[in-house]
Order: sequence, then structure tokens, then C-alpha cells
Amino acid sequence: MKIVYEPKSTTDALREYCDWLIDQQDGKDFFHIYEVGRHSFEWYMVFYPVRTLLLGGKLLNEPKYIEAATKSVDLYLTEQLPNGGFTSNFRGQDSSTLTNRDVAKILRAGNVNLADNGSNLLAVAQAAACVDADKRKVYLDAVRKWFDLWVPIWVLPDGGLNNGLWGGEVHHGAYTCAIGTVAAALSAFVQVSGEYEYMEIAENAIRHQMDNWFPDEDGRPVNLDSYITTPHEPIALNDFGHSFYLLEGMCWTHRVTKDVELKKSIEHKLKVWIFGGQGLLSQWGDSWFNYMVTAHPWYEKPTDPPTSRQASIRLGWEMAKSNGIMHTFAYYLNHIDDNVALREKLEKGIDSLTHPLKARMSGVMSDPAESYGAFAVQATGFAGLSLAEAIRSDSVFE
Repeated sequence: MKIVYEPKSTTDALREYCDWLIDQQDGKDFFHIYEVGRHSFEWYMVFYPVRTLLLGGKLLNEPKYIEAATKSVDLYLTEQLPNGGFTSNFRGQDSSTLTNRDVAKILRAGNVNLADNGSNLLAVAQAAACVDADKRKVYLDAVRKWFDLWVPIWVLPDGGLNNGLWGGEVHHGAYTCAIGTVAAALSAFVQVSGEYEYMEIAENAIRHQMDNWFPDEDGRPVNLDSYITTPHEPIALNDFGHSFYLLEGMCWTHRVTKDVELKKSIEHKLKVWIFGGQGLLSQWGDSWFNYMVTAHPWYEKPTDPPTSRQASIRLGWEMAKSNGIMHTFAYYLNHIDDNVALREKLEKGIDSLTHPLKARMSGVMSDPAESYGAFAVQATGFAGLSLAEAIRSDSVFE
């Protein structure tokens, strides 16, 4: 499709995003998603584009976007294992055809984790609100099965969440990324289903993360990473990839929980995280595109404390996810504190996402097969969340 390089309205930009995403579906099984020049088949890279398509269908009254989104949801659900789990990768085999030996092999060597699939199940829960009653039941039953059978195995005594199986192995301790995505998915499920008893795991997980935070003057969360097995001092969560997941999990939990004290605690932690001396706003440059590179150089000298960005985070993947951070800032402004400085930054960011050339600089609607567009489909999916929230407040959290 032809892309015209001129500023657009938020609705026109979202429409173009959705049309472009449909063009990236290969007509068979998967999106044209690339990483390091190779076609990638990871589910977590699919479901932010799916959420943008769902939002486009809802906000722009375009059924074709819903249809494109649910195609991926339907395929994903065929891969749910008998124990409720999902592999992070697209296997291309309906789980109904698996033998007991096949399932055992997946559990011995596969990636049946929480963090990736938490972000996927959030999309499935939201898709349930966009389909007919029969399909809605199928979607919610699958999400409920995951929460009933698989997630409780990985809930730690202190409320934190482990990431489950990766390469068939269990790494002990809490994982911030899993806390964020599972809390968001639980909250979305509760909002759609009305089954509030499922919020307890989300509430306890977010409490556990908030107990692991640097002082207010710093503002950053501690990055809980169960994959670091050697003794180490607390690591500051400083990369925008993992930050996105925790921001979304805290916003979703704040929206759905009935625990007033927990809501207040989330509000405080979000405030210091955004405005603290080392917080998110301090890392933001003059525009959204300069968010990482100008204000916070990629190659850093050793810092005190060490940061998550020093753990070989992929630059393109960080930039893709940074496009979605704006929708959580909009939630903060609309529900917690309408701060003028943050509002001005948010407006600059949305302006960038409605200008195709500027948006392309962070991967949006670029060429997925080229090195500069390695995360193009993902970047477009994350950016779509921010555009949707700019079009209608709370649309992303419905």
C-alpha cells in the first residue's frame, strides 16, 4: 500500500496502522514478523498488533479489523495445552492432536512461560468483548483455564510471580515482566467476566513489586529477574521494554481493583517512577523519538545501581515498546494527576505517531524484511495503543 508522508488526524493514522497490519498477515497462519533478518514465530510479538486491530475495529467501526484480530486469537487458542499453559512460540500444531508424549516433550524443553503469554491472554480477554456470545464463551473459558490451572503453579509465597518454564527449566524467584503482564491480563479478564475473585493474584503481585522499589528520590522499580542466578545488588528497571509491561500492569490493576489502599499505593509509585530524579520523564528527550537516544544514551558508563538496560536489551525492541508507553501516561493524566509537563510531552509523542515519517523512525509501518524494520509489526501494534487512547480516553482499558 502507498504511504503518504504528511501529518494525519489520530483517527486517520489509526486507520492506516490497521490497514497496514492487515497487509502484514500472510494469508495463512502468521504475521510477517522479523527479528535479525529472520521470520519470527513468537506469539508475544503478535498480540499487540492484535490489540490495535481490535481497537481500530471498535473506534473506527470497521468489522474487518475485528475479523483480522480474531483470526490470530482463534489460531492461538488451538495451541493451549491440556494443563492450561501456552508455549511462547507458534508451534503450528493443534493441541488436540498432541499425544501425552508430545506434551511431556514440550514441558521438558519448551517455553511455557507467564510473561509472554500474560500479554497474549490480555488480548484474548479484550477480544471476548468484540465477538458473539458463543465465541465469547470460548475465549473466556480459555483465559480462565490458564488462570485456574497454569498460573497458580508459579505464584510465590510472597505474592510475586515466577515466569514458569523457559527451555523446560524453572528459574527461581519473581520476574517483573511476568508480574506486569499477568496482572494486566487478570484485570482485563475480571473486567470482562465480572469474576472479581481472580483479582487477588494480580493485587498481591503488584504489591510484591511495589515492595521492591528504589527510594522515592530515585523513583525506579527494582528489576526482579529470576534469570540472573548469581548474587547481585538490586538492579534498577531502566529499559523501556520491561517498563512498558509493568506500567500497563499497574494501570490495569489500578483501574479494576476495589482495594482503596492499593490504588493509593499504585498512584504514589507511578508518580515517583515518572517524576523521580532517575524516573521516566528524566529520560525523555525533546521529542518522543529522542526518548532513549538523546536523553539516555544507549552505551552507558557503569552506574550505581546497575540498570536493566545493561543486560543486552535489543534497541529496536525497546523502541518498539516505547511507542506504547504513552497510553499508560494518558491513563495517569486522566485518572491520577493531570501534570502539565507530562501532558505536553504526551502531546508531542502523539504528534510523532500521527506523522508517518516520524513514526517510521521508531519502526512504525517500516519494512519488516529490512534491518531497520525488524520490529515494524510490533512497533505499529504498540503505537496503536497510544493512538487509540488519544482518540478516546480509556479505550485501551475497556
